[in-house]
Parts: sequence; C-alpha cells; structure tokens
Amino acid sequence: MVVDLDGEGERTFTFMVRPSADLFLQPEDLPPFAANEWLHVCSIALSAEPSRSTTFAAMERIKLAGGRVSFDPNIRADLWQDPELLHACLDRALRLANVVKLSEEELALIAGREDVAEGVTALTQRYQPELLLVTQGKAGVLAAFQQQCTHFSAQPVVSVDTTGAGDAFVAGLLASLAAKGMPTDPTALEPAIMQAQTCGALATTAKGAMTALPYLHDLNPSF
Repeated sequence: MVVDLDGEGERTFTFMVRPSADLFLQPEDLPPFAANEWLHVCSIALSAEPSRSTTFAAMERIKLAGGRVSFDPNIRADLWQDPELLHACLDRALRLANVVKLSEEELALIAGREDVAEGVTALTQRYQPELLLVTQGKAGVLAAFQQQCTHFSAQPVVSVDTTGAGDAFVAGLLASLAAKGMPTDPTALEPAIMQAQTCGALATTAKGAMTALPYLHDLNPSF
C-alpha cells in the first residue's frame, strides 16, 4: 500500500497487492473465543473470500462465547467492485457489532443522510449498537450511548500525518473497554473516549501509521 499526503497531513491510499495475504484467512485459522474478549473488524477483511466468510464466522463465534465485537467500516471504495455487496456486508457487520466507530463520510454513506444527528439517529435505531462513535477530525467525536448523544472536543495537536489515526483511536478505546468493561452510564464513558482521542491525536504527530503510537505508560493515568 502506498500512502500519499497532502499539505495538511491528510492521506489517500493506493493498494498495490491484491489479493493480499490477510484475505486468505480461513475459519480453521480462528482461535477459540471466550467471554469478555473483544474482536475488532474493518470492512477490508470483508472485501474478498475466504476472509469475508471467516470474519463473519469470527464475529458470530465471539458473540456466542460472550465476547463483544467492535466494527470500524474503514471503507476503501477501490477494494469493492460491487457497491451492493459492500452495503450488504456493512449491513451484516453492523448488525453484529456492539461498538461502531465511523467517520462523518461513512455515516452519510451508510445512513443515507448528510446531517450527522439524523444519521446517528438512523443508525442507532436500525442497528442498536451499545456504543456508536462518529469521529469528526478537528471537530472532535460524537458518541451515542444509552440513548444519549455526547460531543467530545478534539485535543489540540500539530498533525504531520493522519495515517493510522483512526486505528490508534480504536486501540485506545478498546484498551480501556477491555481493561475496565463497558461503562455503566454516559459519564463513565468519558475516560475511554479521552484515552482514544489521545492515542488518535498522538498518532498524527509523526510520519507513518505506527511511528507515534503511544504506549500505555505514555498516557495520563486518569484514563
């Protein structure tokens, strides 16, 4: 994959190898799942077989075991020749997901609405995830949790390269949720979002998707 950056650190992707090795994942490659474990999935894993069937099997198995699924559409249109198949896969994944993180553009595409609030309402009613997060870049994050929408302002940072920011955000979020469990109320959600935002912000401060990813000891212990 080749990443091109513009003057503000925003990127575009060119996929050079297709199919890549990860798309050959088979059901027999899956580990056993247990209660309270997390599985994180992006739609790239759904873009071809056998990875597509294997990924859906993993999502179903971990939920049967008492675990949870996190889903980030992370849509790369160049990887999908059939838009109807893309939407069908997104729909199935969203129905299996406990936590959903998506961008404003992905929200508009999936919900069919440009207004963010309307899109959030549409998706929460249709799929009923435990937690729905819409990342809005410099505008922050909108969280829909327990029938309440909360906006979290972005943390100021000088961005060099936004590659991997979304992945870092999810990593920070899931690290918190896996360690402390799902919050019991919207107020208790704030530390997890703050940790996610910090990870996402720090990831943009150097070139490369993983160069500036923080370790847990780099973060504020209050998270």
